[in-house]
Parts: sequence; C-alpha cells; structure tokens
Amino acid sequence: MPEPALPILRPQAEKFQRLSVRNDRRNFRLGITNGVLYGLGTYFVSHSTVIPSFFSHLTHSSALIGFVSQFETIGWYLPQFVAASFVVHLPKKLPLYRVGWWIRGFALFALAGVTLMQPSAGLLLAFSIFFYALFAGGAGLSGVVFLELVAKTIPERRRGRFFGLRLSLASLLSITVGAATISIFLKGSPFPKNFGIVFLVGAAIVTIGLGFMAAMREPRSKSVPDERTLREHMREGWSIYRTDPRFAKYLHTRLVLGTWTIGVPFLVLFAHRKLGFQTSDLGIFIAADCTGILLGNFLWEYLTDRKSAKACLETATLFAVLLPFVVLLYVFFPLPRLGYAIVFALAAAVDAGTTIGGMTYLIELSPTHDRATYIGLFNSMMALPCFLAAVAGALLDLAGFGLLYAILFALAIVALMMMRRLERVPAAAPTR
Repeated sequence: MPEPALPILRPQAEKFQRLSVRNDRRNFRLGITNGVLYGLGTYFVSHSTVIPSFFSHLTHSSALIGFVSQFETIGWYLPQFVAASFVVHLPKKLPLYRVGWWIRGFALFALAGVTLMQPSAGLLLAFSIFFYALFAGGAGLSGVVFLELVAKTIPERRRGRFFGLRLSLASLLSITVGAATISIFLKGSPFPKNFGIVFLVGAAIVTIGLGFMAAMREPRSKSVPDERTLREHMREGWSIYRTDPRFAKYLHTRLVLGTWTIGVPFLVLFAHRKLGFQTSDLGIFIAADCTGILLGNFLWEYLTDRKSAKACLETATLFAVLLPFVVLLYVFFPLPRLGYAIVFALAAAVDAGTTIGGMTYLIELSPTHDRATYIGLFNSMMALPCFLAAVAGALLDLAGFGLLYAILFALAIVALMMMRRLERVPAAAPTR
C-alpha cells in the first residue's frame, strides 16, 4: 500500500536535503565572515591592549583599570543564563542575537563619539565606562544564541575548523591591517582624539561583522523545553549543577583557569610602567597577540578535530602556565625589552585555545534538549572570576607585579592538573 507514495516522497526528501545542505554552507560562510570582521573590529577595542592603555590615561587605579578591562568578558558571560530563560523554549532564538547586535553597535559608536568630543577627564572616564559596559552587556544577550546557532548549523567534525578559521583569518587581517592602522591613528593625534578615531573604526567593523551572523538562517529546533519562569529556570540550572557531575567538574576547572585570566589586562601596564613602552607601541603587542592566535589556531584546530576538545583545553592550559612564568622572568631579570611581546602571543593563544576547545567541549557535554540552559548556566558562572580583577589590581598597587604573577602561575598549574582529570565527552547526535 505505501509503495505508490515513494516516488513522490523521495524527490521531496532529496530536495529538502539539498536545501538543508545549501543553508548549512551559507551559514558556515556567514559565520566565518562574522568571526573575521568581529575579530578584526574588536582589536580596535581590545580588552588586553587598547582598553587598559586608554583608561590608564584617565586613572592611576590599577584596580579600576583591571576591572573595566574585564567588562567584555563579564558582559559576554554574566547575562547568558538569564537571557537563556527568555529563549530556551523557542524553536528559533536568532531574534535575541539581533537585539544584542544593535545594542553593541550603538554602544561602540557612542564610546567613539564621546571620546572624540574630548570632555573633561572625569566625564570621559564616566561615559567611557558606561558605554563600554553597555557594549559588553549586549554581547551577553547574543552569546547563548551564538553557541546554539553553531550547534545547530555546524557539524561536530567541522567545529574546530569553523572556530579556527574565524580566529585565524581575523588574526591575519589584524596583523596586516589592524596593528598598523591602530599604531598610525594613535601616533597621529593627541589623546583622547587618537583613541576616539580607533574606537570609531572598530565600531564600524564590529557592527558590519555582527550583521553577517544576524543574517543566518536558523533551523527550527524540534525538541525544546517547556516555557519557564526565571525562577523555574534558576531551579533547573541548580538541578543541572547538582545532578550532572561531568558538567560540574568542567565548570570548576574552567573557573580556576578563568581566575588566571585576571592578570591579562595588567600585561600592558607592566610594559608601560616597567619596560618603558609608549601608547604608540601598542601595535607591537597587537601584532604579537594576532600572531599567537594565528600560530596557535593550527594546533587548536588539529587537536579539536583530530584528537578531542579535551586535548585542546589541556594544551591551552599548559600555555597558561608559561605566561606568568615569562612575566616573572622580566620582573627579576633584565631581559631584552622587545621579547616581552611574547606574553601577548601566549595570552592570545590561551584565549583562542580555550575558546575553540571550550566551546566544542561544552556543546558536546550539553544534551540537545536543554543545550541553551547548559550554555547559559556555564557562561554566567564563568563571569564570576572576572570580578576578582579589581582585587588583583589592588594587590598589584600594594605588592607589585611579582606577587601577582606568582599567584597566577600557581593557579595555572592547579588548572592544568584539574584539566587532565576531565573525561572525553562523546558528541551528542545532532538534531534540528
């Protein structure tokens, strides 16, 4: 009886499959373009180089500089669990990403505008903190949707390549175009106009880049949780933490490694205060940063796609051990000044490795049915170590760079030991 229907259904199924493949290829290209432009644009407001240098002109407080420099990380991570509660039950979550797109674009253009207006130092400090925080918060609205889109549209075997291409191509452009352009702008005008021009160019590139991701075609999820109140969503998050030991173990490990990252904003302060580098020298550090991503990505992509996300995370954590060790060498020995740029390469390599390996591991760890809740919970918890940046800055002002980076060296070793105890997680079967 069903035989007569086969000739009709088979062409329809084949047509649907071809359409799905075309959409996946289109989404892959859009995602890569988004990552390249967004990666290039954010170098103009880099939280490890440009932002700490900018705020060091407005305040001498290392605690404030360190804390503000963590806004991008805090803003990306902290809102995601709450944001997930509004979209976890929706079969399509892209509209929330588009809201974050407009918020981030507006905030960066406003940051550029107020800097170019050159108000008093106090007003510029206050407005800059506000608009940079707004930019960071907009990123958090989009974050949980971003990983959902990757999980839905990028096959597991290609995720390492996807993240690697985004970061590598962005780094190539940043080395060849970004670093030189930023250096020229910073040298060409007095403060704060020079930074205002840098922020303006970054705002344009970032906003265009975000638009490519917003243009993706999101498949409808077939399996989603029931709609929840925020309170129910929080209870579900607590239940996940208590009942999923693999998730809890991974979260604890990344929290320790996340605490290590609070030392990154102070690398540029060490360069300014101890080694005599000037604002116009930031291009050197940006180029080193991009080189670290570019060279590291060949390794991260290989490890994630050919070995495992866990292997990528372990190796990135080993690099994290090296960074504070190098800084301590510069604290106690008169080493060649230019060689200090290697710490920015290491910091960028660690960030890229934990991004590629970490996102892939989290997607593999999360059940498809409740993936948005897992991602939102994990990312919101990852914001917590960033608040310690103010404590680290105060410790720096009181005790100096030596003690701070000795503590970070110890934290990195502990994180490496914990990372090695994680188990490999088989990827869940993809569903749409």
